[in-house]
Amino acid sequence: MTAASRRVPRAAVTQARSYRILVPGALVALALLTGLVLVVAGGILLGAVPVQAGRGGAALPAEGLSLVSLAVIGVFAYTVFHRYAQRGGEHLLLWGIGLVMFGIVGAAELVSTFGWSPTAFRLWYLCGAMYTAAWLGQGTVYLLSRRKRLAVGTLLMLLAASLAAAYLVFAEPLNAGAYDPRMPLGVQYRAILPSGAAVRKLTPVFNIYGTFTLIGGALYSSWLLWRKEIVPGRVIGNLLIAAGGLSLALVSTLARLGSGGLLPVAELVAAGLMFAGFLLATGRPVSMVVVREATT
Repeated sequence: MTAASRRVPRAAVTQARSYRILVPGALVALALLTGLVLVVAGGILLGAVPVQAGRGGAALPAEGLSLVSLAVIGVFAYTVFHRYAQRGGEHLLLWGIGLVMFGIVGAAELVSTFGWSPTAFRLWYLCGAMYTAAWLGQGTVYLLSRRKRLAVGTLLMLLAASLAAAYLVFAEPLNAGAYDPRMPLGVQYRAILPSGAAVRKLTPVFNIYGTFTLIGGALYSSWLLWRKEIVPGRVIGNLLIAAGGLSLALVSTLARLGSGGLLPVAELVAAGLMFAGFLLATGRPVSMVVVREATT
């Protein structure tokens, strides 16, 4: 063998070692951040973490971000529904429903830039603060659960809670006078929705369930695949899905604590990461055996 031919396997060995080291590091970091989000959400639910009243922090321009996010989510949702039509699978259907709800968030934000719309605000809060992560997470429950009864039971509870949340959101009077079309909804929603609204007490429940199932399920899948040393693309894909869900969960938590200006950016980042992760996780599998063979 020549010196040139010996350089190739060394590079492959380096890549394989990097894969074995970086993946568990990423899992630990994402798991710790997910735990932090769950703790803060639980503190809000129990009243141990104070939630500021009034407007949030500084805002970023929302119109362009909402348009791009809406486009990415639209392509993502179409891809998921198309795959469901080809292959079936309840998890794909639930993911598609969750993505439609995610798209409603972007559409409501865009509509709100043109003027006050109570329906757009209610849909924005309902789908963004409560539905999206929970329904995407429910798809993950269907994917990972070995017991059909568990998946069906949690779906029925989520459906009942979603109907109750919809009633509370649409029955709650809003402070329309606090609306400012120059600011994103993520900055001013706390001034529009009364602090004593019953739906606010229900919101952390959806957030905890969505964070635990969506991000936790993606991390668990990554760990299983990494441990078995198969389909590295799916490992990376699940990590990207977890990172996308976590970016939205972190900024949503900050919004409840008084800083919602980054929500439009987080939505775009989350959509992009989760879409890329979905394509990797559901693409053609490549075993780590192939990587090992390249090193010999």
